[in-house]
Amino acid sequence: MHVTQIGQDGKQDVITIKKYNNNELETEQIVASNVKKAAINKIVEIGVGRGKNTYKLKNNDIVYVTSNSLPVMQEARKDSTKLATISQGTKVNVKNILDNGWCYISSEEAKGYVLSEALSNINPNAIEEIQVNENEKTKEELLKNLSFDMELNKPSGLSLEQFRKILKYNKSDVNQVFTQNCDYFYYAEQEYGINGVFLAAIAIHESGWGTSNIAINKKNLFGYMAYDSSSYASSKQFNTYSEGIDLLARVLIKYYLNPRGTEVYGGNIAEGKYYNGKTVTAVNKNYASDKNWANAVYGVMKTLYNNL
Repeated sequence: MHVTQIGQDGKQDVITIKKYNNNELETEQIVASNVKKAAINKIVEIGVGRGKNTYKLKNNDIVYVTSNSLPVMQEARKDSTKLATISQGTKVNVKNILDNGWCYISSEEAKGYVLSEALSNINPNAIEEIQVNENEKTKEELLKNLSFDMELNKPSGLSLEQFRKILKYNKSDVNQVFTQNCDYFYYAEQEYGINGVFLAAIAIHESGWGTSNIAINKKNLFGYMAYDSSSYASSKQFNTYSEGIDLLARVLIKYYLNPRGTEVYGGNIAEGKYYNGKTVTAVNKNYASDKNWANAVYGVMKTLYNNL
């Protein structure tokens, strides 16, 4: 097994009302909350035909990064200053292994502390080249499910390689935002049950393929929390594009695409606050003030599906 995505704790501000009687707490009610930093799930790949690997990390080893992206920190802790981010398949030299799950590494891109669990003696990119997904659906099979009225609270069924095919190296992606983050739309689909192509289409439409100021400066591909009167100032700041992708997938599933009381990802229950149905038109009613938003987003979806 190996780690393909590093986990990250979330942060939120919570406002509560507490009622006391003779200095004893009687009731406590949460009246408002605001997510400051989205949680990111740790993803571990288990058993993909590699056979048993008994390798243990050692000092002076030359190894590879297994996660899609790996933060290099100034000190051996998650809340330290991030010096750089290195990508999957990067070759690094292990200089010093610590007892707390961290190690000091050196690579062409950076030197610093990283989580040991995201390193392996096997290059994951080399393995992917020889793997065959026998369950991968054909373009024709996937296009049969494509329609303006399709239910978007169901996975698209695209494989990881198919997500990469439709999103990587598009000439419109001048900043390489979607090329570098295409895997996260697949992960969001697998984790939350949302149609990942729909999620990507919203991001492409709202950010102009990652070229908007909100996308560039705030890592916000969805215009999330941007109000018409002050779109840039009110829009939410993310630390990484993956944070925004993860958060919006959960928001759409929990508030827009499922009626109140529906059990969704991880045993969570949908609140359905903005639920009007499971189609792109239904989401349009409360997600965007532009009445043509649904047509625009579906147009992007059709283009992506036809790129398969």
